[in-house]
Amino acid sequence: MATTPEPQSLKPWIADAGSFVQLFSVHQRSIHAYISTLVPGAADADDIMQETSLALWQKFSEFDPQRDFFRWACGVAYIAVLRYRRSAAKDKLWFNEELLELISSDLLERKDTRELRRQALSKCIKKLDSRERRFIDARYSAGSSVERVAQEFGRPANAVYRALSRIRDKLFDCITRTVSQETRE
Repeated sequence: MATTPEPQSLKPWIADAGSFVQLFSVHQRSIHAYISTLVPGAADADDIMQETSLALWQKFSEFDPQRDFFRWACGVAYIAVLRYRRSAAKDKLWFNEELLELISSDLLERKDTRELRRQALSKCIKKLDSRERRFIDARYSAGSSVERVAQEFGRPANAVYRALSRIRDKLFDCITRTVSQETRE
């Protein structure tokens, strides 16, 4: 099947679309988590995320690639939260704007630490012995439970709980050390 060449006018748009999709897909969950901390309900967060996604796409031509996409996106999301909040002002569960701004800035400041911890977790999991990694993989695979892991390994559930607890403690200590070392450098 022959394809027709794309008109020249679409080429910049297609490049922008690809850049947007790549950046948005990397940060989508973090943006949603950010929104979720600023609103009282999951349905509200989902609605605001949809509005934010559309706004990000519409404003993407204004995005400076030298800036942090996540921070820029959270700025757009923050405006969407404020707009949503004003439209739902009758709901008494909303925070006042000063607290909302404080929470927002705190979350943005902690983003770098969360990313360091996520990277450290990957490194620390690789340091586990093969049996410990199999336990972690088995427990945190989709749809798994301690009972399933116990059956898979032929061990009592309470023994699996203890083993997972020891592994989590080991990972926590490793992550703490790794982040501490990386922030000193």
